Amino acid sequence: MASLYDAVAAGMWAYSNAAFQIETLGPERFELEPGTLIVATHRRETDAPVLAPSLYYRARLWRKQATRMSFAARDDMFLRGFFAGFPPELGSPARRALYPIRVAPWLSRVEVHPIRSARVARLAEVLEARPDERLDEVVGPSIAERLRSRASRVGSSSPALAREVLGPDYVDILWSPVSPDDLSAGLSEFWSRRAAQAAADFRALVDLLRSGGVLLVFPEGRPSRDGDIGPLRRGIEALVRRGRPRHVQPAALAYDPLVLGRTRVYLSIPEAVSAPTVDIDEAILALLRQSMPLTAGQVAASCLTGSRRVGLAELAGALDEAIDEARSERRPIEPALLDRDARRRRVVEALTVGLMRPHEVDYLARELASSRGR
Repeated sequence: MASLYDAVAAGMWAYSNAAFQIETLGPERFELEPGTLIVATHRRETDAPVLAPSLYYRARLWRKQATRMSFAARDDMFLRGFFAGFPPELGSPARRALYPIRVAPWLSRVEVHPIRSARVARLAEVLEARPDERLDEVVGPSIAERLRSRASRVGSSSPALAREVLGPDYVDILWSPVSPDDLSAGLSEFWSRRAAQAAADFRALVDLLRSGGVLLVFPEGRPSRDGDIGPLRRGIEALVRRGRPRHVQPAALAYDPLVLGRTRVYLSIPEAVSAPTVDIDEAILALLRQSMPLTAGQVAASCLTGSRRVGLAELAGALDEAIDEARSERRPIEPALLDRDARRRRVVEALTVGLMRPHEVDYLARELASSRGR
């Protein structure tokens, strides 16, 4: 078990350091005390492989048999074909190759716990529960039409039964989230079972914390689409109240793509705090915002949203103001911004790349505003 756990952490480290330039802000070594709830911002789908190895290394979890770090993860990771359905822009050859791969057995062995929603499931889960029923009796007409249109496009016969679309050619559609309103009325048994599974998932996390386990969660549930930090997913307050963690360890990631070369990632790991007992959602959200690192890319993006002709002097002034504000609020700061010479180089770099990548600007500007609570 320890060897597999260590191997997964090493694999995550190799992937994340090949894909990004990563800098961790915080103590070189710290203890993850029993009963700690780790709460992290959710910016991209790559957050877990960036965050986990750093926590693993700095908390000295290598080869440890006692205190391990558990993860709460989206439940679709446990379904067959997860890699084929994520990301959705994969081509058909890649989908066919990845569809048979199932990672659920490995996830369970490294302390990854699924989190199901009582009223939202992936279309694949519904169809797998009713494989021999007619497609039109399981899904609504709009979904059935999408599936038949896909069958025509890939040269397959029009599907009549649910099992006929459980394959790699349909996987991006199969990964669509559905609720009871999207499907036929005859699925009450499926949704009742789903609600029971969701309740069991939650109880498992509560029991883990109460027994002194260490649990990592992304309270926002999904990566931010617009740069905002928050809102938090329903259930976080209940998890803190019922799980009664002794400590809350915040962590925040800031991706800065306004650089030459690989995207830089700044990972902030501040000191742990006592678990809040009142206004829990607000307290957790405030922790996440205060933990978000200030980056040159955020400030450059904030200036570029107002004017595409911002000058270096204006950007330098905005950066000085942002640094002073971050210091006063004890928010982490990109280390290069604390050195005058390095700061000037980063200002020029962020402004230059920002003009070339306007699609990144709005997200980063919103991230900065949200970290300031605006």
